[in-house]
Amino acid sequence: MKLGSPSDLARRLPEAVGLARAAIGIAHMIAPTRANELLAGPDAAVATTRAAARTFGIREIYIGGGLYAATRYAPKAVRTLLRAGVAVDVWDTAAFALTAHLPQRTRVAGCAIAGGFVIAGALADVQLGR
Repeated sequence: MKLGSPSDLARRLPEAVGLARAAIGIAHMIAPTRANELLAGPDAAVATTRAAARTFGIREIYIGGGLYAATRYAPKAVRTLLRAGVAVDVWDTAAFALTAHLPQRTRVAGCAIAGGFVIAGALADVQLGR
């Protein structure tokens, strides 16, 4: 995906969001400990954390890969997939913000990452309406 001008980036934002989601998902499937170190810290190597990371990974592959494919082959599905991504990211942001006893680093990183995808997905959705 080659991007030129800012307007080109805005037009291709759904594609970029899809690729980013899918890449994050693939990383969590292939290397769950490494991919989850920022959020889980030393608990990233715990078996239950690795399993949870992989379940998160498949969700991201499904939504992100589907979104990316839809930008090319099923444009009518793009908005639905963007909104599904925003919905799960709003949930993730709330989970990081509201879960008791999370380390501060985990709370901040989780809210920043998930919240960033909320913003990117919402901006991409708005861009589709133009």
